[in-house]
Amino acid sequence: MKKIFTAVILAVFILSAQIAAAAAADVDWNSVPRINSKAQLATYIENGRRRGQTEFNFVLTNFKLSNNKEIADKELDRLVNEYCYSFATAPSVNLVGVMGTGQLTYRILKEYPGTRVANAYLSREPHMAWKNLTNEEQKLYNIAVRIVDKANKLSSEKEKARYIHDEICKHVKRYESHTNEDAIGALIVGITNCQGFTDAFYMLGRMCGLNVRKIGGRLNKNDVHAWNWITFVDGKSYCVDVTVDDTNNSHEYFLATYETMKQNHECDWSIIPNLQ
Repeated sequence: MKKIFTAVILAVFILSAQIAAAAAADVDWNSVPRINSKAQLATYIENGRRRGQTEFNFVLTNFKLSNNKEIADKELDRLVNEYCYSFATAPSVNLVGVMGTGQLTYRILKEYPGTRVANAYLSREPHMAWKNLTNEEQKLYNIAVRIVDKANKLSSEKEKARYIHDEICKHVKRYESHTNEDAIGALIVGITNCQGFTDAFYMLGRMCGLNVRKIGGRLNKNDVHAWNWITFVDGKSYCVDVTVDDTNNSHEYFLATYETMKQNHECDWSIIPNLQ
């Protein structure tokens, strides 16, 4: 059956309305990172997630949360949309802040299985880490290892990236929005949406030793969308949208440049360093 591409939805973010200084009373705010851009925040959170970190305290130097709770709630909502959506973080998060300051705490309530599997594979003791995965994640791990073992027989980074791109397309039988929104959907169920494609490429890329990240934005000006970007050893970065390539049965968005992406993708491009 021809795969149908209707709409693309990013993960649902859970926003807490609870804004209280007491919630952050045990945080030494003088020692947490000072953040002044989306790119800086994306790197901070991504680096921590690769270590299995789920809570992130930071201070936005160019922002102060209102002392008015109603206004502060709206400001937090705006921050989730402007910051969290833009680098496609996790399927479920909680963001709280201290009113009157730029002090914020970001918690991952649920992590993508692709992140957990990649972290387990790359840990110092992968066999022990494998035992801490769920049954579905263990199945995903085993499938991923088979793909990665074959990819790693290829000589170049670009060949490895192309191989995992194509393997994801082979595994996905059908695109459906709002369902199976992770690498399990892509590689086990065979039915997924843009999060599943993105999670799978992120997982397999990391397991192959590639510098792969996620990013969020919009497709065709309307659809909320997620895709990947990759930076090679030469420092040059490119985008990879497996979702659209799979739908169109093409490689148009494999290692796509800014000129290609900007035609129908929108995001904060400053997050991607040295995008070609």
